[in-house]
Amino acid sequence: MDRRTRAARAEGREARGELLSAALRVFARRGYGQAAVDDIAAVAGYSKGAVYWHFSSKEELLFALLEERIDRPMREMVALLESAPPDRDMSAEATLEFARQLGEQRDAVLLEREYWTWAIRDPELRTRYAERQTVLRRALAAALEARGRHLGTPELSTAAEDVARIVMIVMGGLAVDELVEPGSVRPELLGETLALIYAGLLARAQRREDGTN
Repeated sequence: MDRRTRAARAEGREARGELLSAALRVFARRGYGQAAVDDIAAVAGYSKGAVYWHFSSKEELLFALLEERIDRPMREMVALLESAPPDRDMSAEATLEFARQLGEQRDAVLLEREYWTWAIRDPELRTRYAERQTVLRRALAAALEARGRHLGTPELSTAAEDVARIVMIVMGGLAVDELVEPGSVRPELLGETLALIYAGLLARAQRREDGTN
């Protein structure tokens, strides 16, 4: 059956998911700036009206994709970091999630990095990008503090939100390298880097507690 003959209202979540998948394919192939709602509707097999039934604009498609494919998994990882028992190796967990993102959600990671470049020049997109990053960064900072309490480590001299910012920058930078040169970044590199950052911060905190430089 040609889906364009079916009402978008009756399609419900099925149509929404198919439209998001189509939008991701079009954004990955043409870039967000060059993609058109007509292209997305055609790839999904729905009318343009069906797209607008579920999403008010191309921009809302972008933000829905980022929420479902990037931010939600990030929040789940943050929640795991906050609640994991002390003996669980969270650097290994970060490695697994990084590998999954670059494998299963490569197009979504590409879209997120493209959004970053657009946000630099577009004041409206920049505001929304900054708000989104702030929410994620604060959640990660709270999780890092909780993890420190679970492990019984000394209080770090660097603010948790600054550490969270560094972690997110490292993740974004490694993702860019892998997108530009596929296969160049070992997934384990993220976990190793995070472990080194944490070890350095911890060593400095321990020296401060011991009264040494």
